[in-house]
Parts: sequence; structure tokens; C-alpha cells
Amino acid sequence: MKKKQKSSLKNRALSQTAVLIIVTMCIMVTVFYMVFHSRAFNERGKYEEENLVNMEAYLNSYLEEVDSIAKNVNYNYYLQDYLETVIKEEDDYVDSGIGKNMRSYEMSSQAFSDTLLSRADISSIMIFGKKKMLLNRSMYTYQKVALDYSKLDWYAKAVAKPQDAIITGPNRHSFFDTDDEVISLSREVQSYENGTFRGVILINLNMNKITEICNSFQEKQENFICIINDKGELVYEQQNGRERFAFDEKENRQKLNTELGKTKESCFRLNYRGEKYLVTRTGMKTTGWILVSMVPYKSVMAETMAISGVMILAVVITLIVTLLLLNRILTGVVKPLKKLEKYMVQVNPDNMDQRMEILTDDEIGHLSMKFNQMMDRIRNLKEQVIEEQEDKRKYELQALQAQINPHFLYNTLDSIIWMAETNDSNIVAMTEALAKLFRISLNKGNEEISLERELEHVKNYLIIQSMRYADKFTYEISAEPGVERCRTIKLILQPIVENCIYHGIKKKRGTGKITIRAYRREQNLIIEVSDDGCGMPEEICRKILSDEIESENISGSGIGVKNVNERIQLRFGKKYGLSYSSEEGVGTTVTYVLPYNEGGSI
Repeated sequence: MKKKQKSSLKNRALSQTAVLIIVTMCIMVTVFYMVFHSRAFNERGKYEEENLVNMEAYLNSYLEEVDSIAKNVNYNYYLQDYLETVIKEEDDYVDSGIGKNMRSYEMSSQAFSDTLLSRADISSIMIFGKKKMLLNRSMYTYQKVALDYSKLDWYAKAVAKPQDAIITGPNRHSFFDTDDEVISLSREVQSYENGTFRGVILINLNMNKITEICNSFQEKQENFICIINDKGELVYEQQNGRERFAFDEKENRQKLNTELGKTKESCFRLNYRGEKYLVTRTGMKTTGWILVSMVPYKSVMAETMAISGVMILAVVITLIVTLLLLNRILTGVVKPLKKLEKYMVQVNPDNMDQRMEILTDDEIGHLSMKFNQMMDRIRNLKEQVIEEQEDKRKYELQALQAQINPHFLYNTLDSIIWMAETNDSNIVAMTEALAKLFRISLNKGNEEISLERELEHVKNYLIIQSMRYADKFTYEISAEPGVERCRTIKLILQPIVENCIYHGIKKKRGTGKITIRAYRREQNLIIEVSDDGCGMPEEICRKILSDEIESENISGSGIGVKNVNERIQLRFGKKYGLSYSSEEGVGTTVTYVLPYNEGGSI
């Protein structure tokens, strides 16, 4: 039982409105936060991605500029002539004499000195033949080291792809007396006449220019930029005076590479050292490098949090103003309702004629009008219920009165007298069947009966009729095991069977058959009464249970089909009752649908 609410209508309205506003505003703030949160990250991701794409363009332009220096070697006549000479001498390798070394030095100075002097980003320019270094101009001291240059990564790739510039690094070359890391650009030198091999040029770049380009794209101090090569090695890490990300350490770099390998998205989120970051990346096709930008979540969400705070403040102010206005409005609404309440108290079950005076044409006036209509409806329903109860008792009385059909009784007694006079042996069976028929019909005045006794009742009726109409029909009664215990109302089969005899079998030539079958279907008891008599038109079949056709048969029981159907529906409800199916010249089937009830009262 629900607990009765003690608070007033106004207080409940105020509290429920407050809850509704708070819930609505919370949903709005949550939705706004989620949408703005997603939008903020998407927009920042797009900004960082565009930033990286521009940085990629600058880096590509820079590397193309360096590559143009390497390409110029292919068009330097004097340098080509020198390389052609020394390449031929490589097969007869001996220590270079002073003259040859001087010539190499002069050629290197002539070809590369101006480039080194004018560019702080190039640390060395070198040309290697098949077995040894041919030209060298470097800020580092060259050390003669026994190396198979063809096994070095930058050399092998340049020979394998003679038309491309090969970018490798960071590198530490063993033939220099320094541990400085450099970015190397290598390219095969070819003869401008026939494209034959003239060597491999190696241009080593320090990080000055790359750092300058990357720093120019760091407009906000909170973001961090790094470059990872195709081997997962750190090419560049931004230094801006704050705590370093330390991607030069293997463990930290492996964590970043693992996250980069997990997703193909250009933007994703990363937990690093206990803080969340928005990571944006883009790839350089020419170098295989990955440009990475990392922005802390807190900096991306700063604007979102500020706007969320303003919205929460707006919600609080809106709630206070709304409740104040609502309190004033409800006071004006509740006051006439209280007057209406006092008037309605006068209505009680003993005073159903009480009516309310309609004072206004607003909702309260409409409520008063609806109350008056409700009282009229209650009175009408009360009268209708009384009338239906009287109809029900009338149908029950008709059923009791129809238990003994005088016409049927007279005919049966005449048959018994005739059998007695002719000493017919069937007189005992007919008399016994008649006695059982009346005993079950009376049923001690009870309306309820088991299906077993109802079937026995109709069987006795069929025994009597089959004796009266010898050789006119046969019958068969069957019931699914267990359904005999089902409870129903009495005298619902005999009127239908009587119709089968008088309107179906009797008009047929030859012997007919009546079949009665009972079975269970889910929670329903189904009884089918079929005959193979003359049948009826489909139109009559549809109308037989309505008022359009009088279903009371002249020589029948007096109850009729419509009476049986109404008794069933009065007792069990409109979803139960009879249905007809018939075909002229074939026969008729009447189907009962009843509730399945094995025990107790119905």
C-alpha cells in the first residue's frame, strides 16, 4: 500500500519543478560539456594536424634544397671528370700520393667550400667511390677507417634507388672524430653523359635548421613537438626550457612508438607520466619520419571548464528565479482549488445527486463540469449494472426452465409407451437415458458442471434421439485425457446438438453422423460439435449469432444458439463463446472456446 503524501499540492509542485529544472539543466550541461569537449579536442586536433602538415612542408622544402646541392654534382664538368679518373684508379688501390691528395683537396675546396662557409646547417659533404672516400669537405677531422661502405645503410639505399635522395639518421659516422649525431642525405652520383656510376655523395646536416623550423611552429608554450624516424628512433625533441619528455630514453620512446602503432588515427589520447595528452601525428613520405605534437588535456579543456562554470551559475540563477515565480503562480491556482475541495466534500455514496456550481470558464470550471458529468456517468453505470444482473438472472432462469422441454418429453414418453406395448427391448435403455438426462439437467440446482457430466448429458440425449430416429444418424464423443475434470456451465451442448439433428441431419437423405470432440489448447478448453448434414450458406453462418437472424429453433430446446453464446459470454467474458463454420452439402461445425478450469468455482 502506497504511503499517503502529506505535503500540499503547491509544495509538491515546487519541489517537483525544482527537481525537473535541476535534472534538465544537468542533462543540458552534461550534453553541452560532452559536445564542447569533443569539439574542443577535434578543433585542437585539426589545428595541430594543420600545424604539423605545414611543418612537414617546410622540412620537405629544406631537404629538397639540400638535395639540390647533391644534384649539382651530376652537372659539374670538372668534378665529373675528376670522379671518372679516381673511380678507374680504385681497382688498383694504393695509398694516395701527395700530389693526388692535394688534387683531392683542391677539388673538394673548389666544389664545396662555398657551400660549407655559407651554410651553418651542413657539417660535411663527402663523395664515396666503390671502395674508398674520394672527396671530403667537413668541419670534422676525417679518420681513415677500414670500412666496406657498400654495407652502410645510407650507401646501400642510395645505390639501390639512384634517382632518389635518401634521408637517414640520426647517425654517428665512425670515420669522424666526433660523437655528434647528424642527419644524412645521400644520393648516387651519375655521369651526365651516360648515367654510369660516379660515386655516392653524403651530406651531413646538424640539427640547427631542423630545430629552427620546428621552433617556428611552436606558437603555444604548452604543446610539445618531436620527430620519430622509420626505425622508431628520436630525430628531434623540442627543448623549450621546461621539463623534458625524455623520449631520447629508450623506455619512454618505446611507449610512444607502441601507442603510435596501436592506432591509425591522426589524433588520439595518451597517458604519459600520470598526465593525459592529446597526441597528433602526420607522416613524411619522403623521409619516413613521423611528426608528433603533444598537448596536455588541461590546456585543451581550460576554455571548456570556464564555460561550464558559467553555465552552472546560470542554472542556479534560473532555478531560483523560476521557483520564486512559480510559487506566486501556484498560490493563485491553489486558492480556488481549496474552495472547490470544500464543496466536493459534500458528495458521498448516499448523496449521488449532488452537483457542483460552475463559476468560471477556466480549467477549474471545466473540472467542475467534468465532475458533474462523472456523477451522471456513475449513476448510469449503476443502473446499467443492475440491468445486466437482471438479464443474467433472466438467462439463467430461461436455462433452468428449458431443462425440460415439454415437446421433447412428450415425444420421448410416447416412444416409451409404444415400446412397452410392443415389448421392445430398448425400452429400458431409453428410460434409463431419460432419467439420467433429467438428473444431470437438474444438477441439484447448480449452474456449474464438469465437462464429463456435460458430455454424459448430451450422450443420453443422443441415445434417446437415436432410438426415436432409428438408422437416421450415428454419433461419436471423444475427449482428450484430463479435460473431463474441467469445470463449465451446464446445458451448453444439448441445444447445439439438437440443432444438428433438426436442421442438419433430419433434412439429409441417408444416415448422418454427429461428432463431439473436446481438447485443451493452451489455457482454453475447445469443444467442437460437427455434423455432416445439409449445411448452411456462409452468409447465414456469419449472422447466426447476431440479432439479424432469430436463432431460436422451432422444434429445438427453446434456448437456441444465441442464448447459449450469451450465457457463455456473461459468465466468462466477450473473448469466449461460439463460432460457426459451414459448407452447404458438406456439414456444419460449431466451435466452443471456454476457459480451462480444472477445479473450484468458475
